[in-house]
Amino acid sequence: MRKKDKQIINLSEIKNASVVYRKNLRLSSVDFNPDYLDLILDLNKGTKVTLSLGSIDYQKLDSILTLLEDKDIAVHDKQGVQQLLKENKNLFNHFHRKEWTSL
Repeated sequence: MRKKDKQIINLSEIKNASVVYRKNLRLSSVDFNPDYLDLILDLNKGTKVTLSLGSIDYQKLDSILTLLEDKDIAVHDKQGVQQLLKENKNLFNHFHRKEWTSL
C-alpha cells in the first residue's frame, strides 16, 4: 500500500466542472470492475483534475454541485447523472442500454 497524494484546489481556481459517467471497457466476461463516475474540474490555468465519485448517492452529489454553483462555477451534466440518481435509477443499467455509447 502506498500513501495517496493530496492536492488542495481552491474554489477560485475552478473554471467549470463536469459530471461524467464512463463505461469500463471490459475485455473479458469475468471482468467485474465498476464503471467510472467522475467529476472533472477545468482549472483556470488550463489543466484538468479528475475526481472519482465512485458510487456517490444523490444527496452527496447534489451538495457538491450546489456548492460549486453557489460559487458561480458552471456545472455540466450532459448525461443527466444527477437526475438519474435523484430518481434512484441504477447508472450501470441505464448506461449499458444499446442507445448509449461510451464517453
